[in-house]
Amino acid sequence: MADISDLPMLHDIDADYSPKYVKLARVLRHKIEADQYQRGDILPAADLAHEYNVSIRVTYAALAMLAANRYVSRPGTFTSYSVIWQAST
Repeated sequence: MADISDLPMLHDIDADYSPKYVKLARVLRHKIEADQYQRGDILPAADLAHEYNVSIRVTYAALAMLAANRYVSRPGTFTSYSVIWQAST
């Protein structure tokens, strides 16, 4: 998997200047909506940080953003996030 890049190339008209956590949240949201992660799947932050070559803090911020938008849930402080989003039929 490609890294979540820090900075876009100079003069790139399609550059995305969003913070890393927003970029990661978009990638994860897309995977959830595409059923690559399904309802009930656990999303371990450490594994995601390693997979996308970002810090654990970036990963937690991305997961918190997804939780605020009801894609994932974290029932307790010492538990992993899990997917709660389900496509409407």
